[in-house]
Amino acid sequence: MKITLYANVSVNGKLLLSDNPNHQVPPDIIGLSLQQINRVGNLVMGRKSFEHFVTAFGGIDRVREVLPDVVFVWLSATRETTSAYKVAPSPEAAVTYLEERGFDEILIGGGTETCNVFLEKDLVTDVVFNVMPMITAGGVLGGNGALNINLRFVGQERLGNDVLQLRYTKH
Repeated sequence: MKITLYANVSVNGKLLLSDNPNHQVPPDIIGLSLQQINRVGNLVMGRKSFEHFVTAFGGIDRVREVLPDVVFVWLSATRETTSAYKVAPSPEAAVTYLEERGFDEILIGGGTETCNVFLEKDLVTDVVFNVMPMITAGGVLGGNGALNINLRFVGQERLGNDVLQLRYTKH
């Protein structure tokens, strides 16, 4: 199973947080991200990130227009599954659910906590960073002092607005 952590980060390596108004991702980068989400067909996020995602699009109906066939999975121990998303209490449960749905690739899209729990459980096989041309405060990936994941560089691409996409796979 390929599990890709897909994140927008600053030049100084901070995860750009969806609730920070200073972390505006350029529209063309959002469009490229949507293409990636549609290609993979699923997206795992935390509750807060998903709520910001839905708000940014103007509601769940608009999200469904843009991402009509995408399966959304929330990581949450307290929320209930709805028609808009599946709730998984753990990264392993999210992986099992998506495997059972026939997926061979999973996209982890957000929330610092969600990204970190997948990293800490050693479930991430690939990493894609869209590096934004800014230095800012933000979320910290890999805050666990014992975490040590070696990656191998597999490619880069210059995207619009001076954004560099870096791609890695687990070593």
